Amino acid sequence: MNARSRLAALAPLALSSLAFGSLPLMAGPAQAATPTATCHVTQDAQKPDRFNVIGTGLTPGANVSISQGANSFGFRASADGGLSGTLTVSQQGGPVTLQEEGGPKLSCGSVKQAEAKQTQEQYAKGYKDGFNLAKSTCKAQAPQGVTAVDPNYEKGFNAGAAAAIAKYC
Repeated sequence: MNARSRLAALAPLALSSLAFGSLPLMAGPAQAATPTATCHVTQDAQKPDRFNVIGTGLTPGANVSISQGANSFGFRASADGGLSGTLTVSQQGGPVTLQEEGGPKLSCGSVKQAEAKQTQEQYAKGYKDGFNLAKSTCKAQAPQGVTAVDPNYEKGFNAGAAAAIAKYC
């Protein structure tokens, strides 16, 4: 096969691959991806007896209902698809659910789960702080502040400080 016939045979193949490769680009606009909504209950840092329901991935501006047992509250999702509502939810009320208008119900968790998470986070923060301070000073005394220390933070701090002193001092 000479160069001229080879070029004649390969040219249609190259052109057809270019044409077919661009078909997805010429297709109509794709459907917008459906946002993946999530939600969770968090304990309010300023008022430990209050709980917040946080939602993300909602359709911007959509009507949303948040329920706990027989109680239901209506909200509107923000322009970024988020939702932050401070609700009076109770430990005895069971799990909290979120439902975007026309969408499925999502479980946000319960007050007990939020309290347990808060307890774990406070203990972990205290442990880390106590460990780092005791490692550098070989003292297990927590810094004194104006506000009361969370009991779980204090337990974590003491455990972290004791672990650092045992290891480094």
